[in-house]
Amino acid sequence: MYDAIVVGAGPIGSYTAYQLAEVGFEVALLEEDKEVGRNVICTGVIGTEAFERFDLPRKSIVSEIKSIVFFSPSLLSINYTPSETLAYVVDRHLFDKELLQYAQGKGVDVHLGKQVHRINISRDFVEVESWNGTSFETLRARLVVLATGINYRLQRSLGLGVPASFLKGAQAEVEVKNLRRTEIYVGRQISPGSFAWAVPLRKKRARIGVLAEDKGAPRLKKFMGERFAGRIKEENPVVYQKRIAYGPVRKSIKDRVLAVGEAAGQVKTTTGGGIFYGLLCSEAAVHVLQKAFSKGDLSQRGLLQYERLWKAKLGKELKMGQWARKIARRLSDKQIDNIFKFVEKRASIKEMLEEKVKFDYHVGLISLGLKLLRLGKGK
Repeated sequence: MYDAIVVGAGPIGSYTAYQLAEVGFEVALLEEDKEVGRNVICTGVIGTEAFERFDLPRKSIVSEIKSIVFFSPSLLSINYTPSETLAYVVDRHLFDKELLQYAQGKGVDVHLGKQVHRINISRDFVEVESWNGTSFETLRARLVVLATGINYRLQRSLGLGVPASFLKGAQAEVEVKNLRRTEIYVGRQISPGSFAWAVPLRKKRARIGVLAEDKGAPRLKKFMGERFAGRIKEENPVVYQKRIAYGPVRKSIKDRVLAVGEAAGQVKTTTGGGIFYGLLCSEAAVHVLQKAFSKGDLSQRGLLQYERLWKAKLGKELKMGQWARKIARRLSDKQIDNIFKFVEKRASIKEMLEEKVKFDYHVGLISLGLKLLRLGKGK
């Protein structure tokens, strides 16, 4: 009988298992893949605050983001170079492996190649049934943490919430000429209300992607063909696409079950990034679980503080991101160009933007942008 079984050994699942074991829980971690971090579709951009706050594995860092240039539809540009490094780009294979080792180092019982098929909840424990490729196995615990990412099959079977909608992220890793800093592109032809990116790595390689509400892969191929014509070495780069949760789930808990990370919709509604928000909520989950175990109350009522905590932490950010995306979707390319012109001509506005820009928190920047639009400055 374990205290907790964590389902999913991505970054959030492994880190949750690590934290639980660190405070004395007997933990099992189940992962359907035989190796973590393989074929992960992710740009791997993580803010410096996350590394400092959670002591993340620095050997996984492949490059730093120290400067960003934003391009309008007509390629007007705004440069942003803060005094300190904004974020790191990681090798997700190495990053995920290192976090799994964090968990193993604290005594977590790791089961790779185990796909969870069913979770049965009884009065005093839960049974987790998994398939190892040849037979079914069953483990028992007092509680289950779902860190299953974009796979909501178990949530549906248990009557938990799923995100109301999803975005599409598409990305390719290629060799690119003359890419010295991160580039961000906006405009209706790129992706209405969203953006595309090019993030340099090492040895002239880069991750180029687009976030979209519709099909991301066609948009990315068009973007690379138009904006990076002659700069990409590969003739037909492989494009990978994945769904990204857009908005929080309505319900992330029930008796003896708790969801964390993208499994609970804890993903930035502005950029689609989920690692930092997932880690914050993982921290909140462990805090609540310590109290719930000490009181002997793992009912939905006993876990309710977790849902209140994480929605208090992220609720405003998630709602403001959705609002900003809705407004940005209505802007024409001409309006976007005019916003770039307005900002570029006014040093005071550029200074205000630099003050408001935070890599992981966007409410301040969104509020300023909406204020400018209300005043008619962006028309």
